[in-house]
Amino acid sequence: MNNKYYTTLGLKPGATEDEIKKAWKKMAMDWHPDRNPSEEAKTKIQEINEAYEILMGKKQPPREEQQQPFHNPFADRFRNSGFRMKARPMNLVLDLTVEEVFNGTTKKINYHVDRSCGTCNGVGGKTGTCPSCKGQGVFVENRHGMQAFNICGGCNGAGQVRVESCKSCHGRGLNLTVESIDVKISRGVTEGYKIVITNAGNDSMGNTRGDIYLTMRVIPHTKYQLEGLNINKNEELPFIDMILGKEVEIETLGGKFKITIPSNCEANKVFRMKGQGLTDDDTGVIGDLYLKIVPKIPKYISNEEKDILLKLRETTNFS
Repeated sequence: MNNKYYTTLGLKPGATEDEIKKAWKKMAMDWHPDRNPSEEAKTKIQEINEAYEILMGKKQPPREEQQQPFHNPFADRFRNSGFRMKARPMNLVLDLTVEEVFNGTTKKINYHVDRSCGTCNGVGGKTGTCPSCKGQGVFVENRHGMQAFNICGGCNGAGQVRVESCKSCHGRGLNLTVESIDVKISRGVTEGYKIVITNAGNDSMGNTRGDIYLTMRVIPHTKYQLEGLNINKNEELPFIDMILGKEVEIETLGGKFKITIPSNCEANKVFRMKGQGLTDDDTGVIGDLYLKIVPKIPKYISNEEKDILLKLRETTNFS
C-alpha cells in the first residue's frame, strides 16, 4: 500500500479504520466546497475522498500501482530451505560416578544423530516451482486497503516443491550417523544438572542444527551418598575402639585423614569434616563430609575371643 494515502489524511501508515474515518470526516469538512470554493479545495477534496476509499478497501489503487512487481522477502531467504527454524533439541543422559562428580572429568559421548544428506544438500531431492503459489512462497490479499501475506502451505514459504526424491536419503534430506563429542564436567554437578551443548544435535531438513540437552545422572555408590554439596559416609569401627577411643585413619574422596575417636563413642555418632564435600566450580562453595560411626561386628570369632567376651559379659558394664 502506498503510504501517500495515509499522508493525505494526515495519518501514519497502519492507522485503524476508526482513525481513518475520523481524519476523513474532519478534512472533508475543512475542504468542503461550501466552506472553501477555491480550485485548490476541489482538487483537495478529490484526493481526500480517494485516499479514504482506498484505505477502507472500497476502491482499488490505480492500475499502475497494482501492477508493480511483487517482491517476496520470504522466498529470497528461504528459497531452498523453507523457514529456518532451529531443530528440536536432543535429550541425552550422562552417567557419572561419585568420584567423577567430586573431581570433575571430561567424558566422551557417542550418540546417534541426523545429519543433512550430502547428495541432495538436505532438500530431499530435486525441486521445482510450487504450482500453488507460482514460486512466490506467499499469497497476497488486500484487506481494508492493506496487503496481508499468507504463507503458502504447499511449499512452506520456499516457493519450491520436491519433484523427485533423493535415493541416498530416501527423501528425508537426512542420514542417521554416529558422532562423538568431548564434554567437560565441572566439579560438584548434582543429580539432574543440565548442560546445553549448542549446535551439536540433529539437523532438520532445511533447518538449522539443534542443541543437545545433557542431563547428569549420578550412579549410586556403596560408601558415599551425595546430598547437595555435602557427602554422607558410614564408617565401621570395631566396637572396642569406640569404647576405648582411638586415632583412626579415614579414607575419603579427597584422600586419607586421621581423626580422633573419643572414648565411649556412641553408635551412629556423626563427625563433620569441614571442606571435604563437593566443590561447586561455578560458585566456589565447598560442602562438608558427614561421617557416621557405626560398630563393626565381626562375622567370626575364635574360641579364645569368645571366652574373653563371656568373661567380659559378666562384668558390670557389659552385663
